[in-house]
Amino acid sequence: MNNLKQEFVASLFNVRNRVRFAMDDQFRPLGVTDATWRTLFYLQQVGDGVQQKELARVMGIEGPSLVRLLDNLEAKDLIVRKSSLQDRRGKTIHLTRAALPQLSSLKEIAATVRKTLLKDITQEELKICVRVFQKILEAPKDSEEK
Repeated sequence: MNNLKQEFVASLFNVRNRVRFAMDDQFRPLGVTDATWRTLFYLQQVGDGVQQKELARVMGIEGPSLVRLLDNLEAKDLIVRKSSLQDRRGKTIHLTRAALPQLSSLKEIAATVRKTLLKDITQEELKICVRVFQKILEAPKDSEEK
């Protein structure tokens, strides 16, 4: 049983990388880096006005790394940072109007990548995977198999 769990987790990492690299390959001709598309996608996913520290948590990166990414996106007029109304020390992140057409193009390309990668996977298989992923995401962080 442990070997199957180990194989599952290893496969999960490999699949994540496969999807990420496939996206990178398609976005590269547009001059869009991994850091750019991932940040824009996460920002759109968590919602406009998300706190900077929450975006870093969702993306799984350290705050200083996110600051550099946001500096680049702000220089390209894709995001704007505003003072948080809830936390005077914090910033909220907002997509600009200039980001919307780029996000639209990226989403179309991402849909094509998904279609290619998932072409031989049934709806039922996808539903099972999503349920498994949800259980993993809902598991207590300090849990260990006993």
